[in-house]
Amino acid sequence: MIEISESVTPGRSPAVRKAARILFELAAHHEAASFGELSRRLAMPKSSLADICGVLLEAGVLARDIDGRMQLGGRLSEIARGLVGGTPLLELFHAAVPHAEELAGRTVALAVLSGLDAAYLSVRPGERPLPLTLKPGIRLPAWSTGTGRALLSTLPDPVIREMHTDAPPLSPSGQLFDMERLIEAVGLARARGFASNADLGEMALAGTAAVVYGRGGPLAAVGSIVDITSADAGSDAEAVRALARHLSESLRREPASPSEA
Repeated sequence: MIEISESVTPGRSPAVRKAARILFELAAHHEAASFGELSRRLAMPKSSLADICGVLLEAGVLARDIDGRMQLGGRLSEIARGLVGGTPLLELFHAAVPHAEELAGRTVALAVLSGLDAAYLSVRPGERPLPLTLKPGIRLPAWSTGTGRALLSTLPDPVIREMHTDAPPLSPSGQLFDMERLIEAVGLARARGFASNADLGEMALAGTAAVVYGRGGPLAAVGSIVDITSADAGSDAEAVRALARHLSESLRREPASPSEA
């Protein structure tokens, strides 16, 4: 998860820094939050918080729930669209997942590689609660997740090694990073067409994921996520691969966006 420290580069756009902290805090939790809750969690004065939230509400980046609490707003989907090359992948994902019958009841997620993290852009919640509530905006170390491993598998091994040379992101579950284990995992993902983190069970979750390709190459990864104790972590592999193929084919049929032209 991203943390914005007030002590780093002090004095540089403090209001922007505070706005980023508010967005990341809301993204990290499933529930909407009141001003009082956010003020306590962020150690931020209510007056300052109210001013910044007011601007974010006007911009549509934040929204109020029925009880007036703060939650992420709809305009973030437009920002997320930029993370998938300006393509309609998010809309295609939302339309396709309900028809993936083999994944009925599963949590299904769409993620992109952001630095060393898998950043989740969209999540269709499953029928069973998971040990970690996944929602758009959450970021987890790519090396420890199924979607992240799928995305890393599109890169050459030397690039993966170079990326993780200095201080790989820590696992929320306390898993220890192992370069050779990661290289083995992404090699296996390339060979079989899907990735898994069942050997780690990050946050007690097992993910099975496959890459979605746009016209310019790898764009995102789509994956199913289950409680590692509840099912065979690889049982969704073919259904996930089929969903990734469908999304890739749908993208090829779409008119090229300005960024792809």
